Amino acid sequence: MAIELKFLHASDLHLDEPISGLPEIPAHLKKVLANAPYVAAERLFDRAIAEKVDFVLLAGDVVNLDHGGPRSAAFLLAQFERLLEKGIRVYWCGGSVDQPDRWPAAISLPENLLVFPSTMIEHAVHQRNGRAIATICGAGHESRKRNPADFRCESDAPFPVALLHGELDTTTMTGQNIRYWALGGRHRQTTIDKTGSLAVFSGTTQSRCPEESGACGCMMATVDDAGRVKVSEIEIDVVRWSSQKITVAENASLENLKSALAERCSKIRLDAADRLMLVQWTVSATGEFNPRLRNAALQAELLAWLRTEYGMTGHGIWTTRLQFDPPESLPADWYEEDTILGDYLRATSRYQGDSSMAFSLADYLPTAGIDEEARVELSRVSPQRREQLLQRMVLAGIEYLSPREIES
Repeated sequence: MAIELKFLHASDLHLDEPISGLPEIPAHLKKVLANAPYVAAERLFDRAIAEKVDFVLLAGDVVNLDHGGPRSAAFLLAQFERLLEKGIRVYWCGGSVDQPDRWPAAISLPENLLVFPSTMIEHAVHQRNGRAIATICGAGHESRKRNPADFRCESDAPFPVALLHGELDTTTMTGQNIRYWALGGRHRQTTIDKTGSLAVFSGTTQSRCPEESGACGCMMATVDDAGRVKVSEIEIDVVRWSSQKITVAENASLENLKSALAERCSKIRLDAADRLMLVQWTVSATGEFNPRLRNAALQAELLAWLRTEYGMTGHGIWTTRLQFDPPESLPADWYEEDTILGDYLRATSRYQGDSSMAFSLADYLPTAGIDEEARVELSRVSPQRREQLLQRMVLAGIEYLSPREIES
């Protein structure tokens, strides 16, 4: 009969890596953003203690001590000591940025921490009250992709776990008698269910950029007395990125816009709990085009209102960007006008209708300080980016070249 056990699996804490991707950082959020990786990590260890887990698995990229300095080292030691007091063991394999087996010799590591070397695969038997309940087969990160066949346990080994950082060929994961693959190296949580085996990337505990939107945290794994494994994601992030899109009518008033945004903010607050939400808003409008919605003054007023109304606390909703989708279409007669705007729209439409017409962006780059190779690279525009630029150019032309009165 199998023995019941419970463990926490985390990776990619990146304690030394700050949150980036914000066009500006307001003064009242600087402390929250700076401390977010540490607070999220502390929540991880808090949860391990609260759940009375048997052990914690750290699958690499916990910290780069060269960048993190004394604060990171002191923080980790304090957390490991907390777990030691509760009789919770920690198994740590290094990632691509951390090398725990090279921890400064002057700093003694607590006895409840076992660090796996990157040069070889080692086995550790975890015991509870003198009885073996799990086998951890671990190794630190290597530049080459790990071969799952190298991680193997005997058929009679107590609950076998593989602990490593990096990609591996998940198609060859069976046959090694590994029940749980505790993996690090992906910032997005991923679970791959193989026959009799689970491969789990726990994801980062705290996202660092807009591309890492959504919840972040760690994985809780429980094994019942029949040997069945159940995993669940635990959200412990402090700051969370989110992309939100609302749809309004082209003739929507400023109050209509605020009402739609306020309704969505109320829903975000319910899901956010005690987190700071960093939100990128996109507004899509339907109906006959109304240039007033794309007016820069109106958009600036909306942005200021959102930040003042919802983003002035460390647990609020801070708007990082507010943008409007391009209109579904423009009035056809605008392209026929004998005006500067008409000439401008006809010129841009030629670029929109012919993807072979290239932008000469190099003409707008400084003449000094950029070598030719860099100049060519900076001048390249992807098809998607090209379309986005053309849409923005059209809207800018309407705003600045139109003789029509555009109310704000």
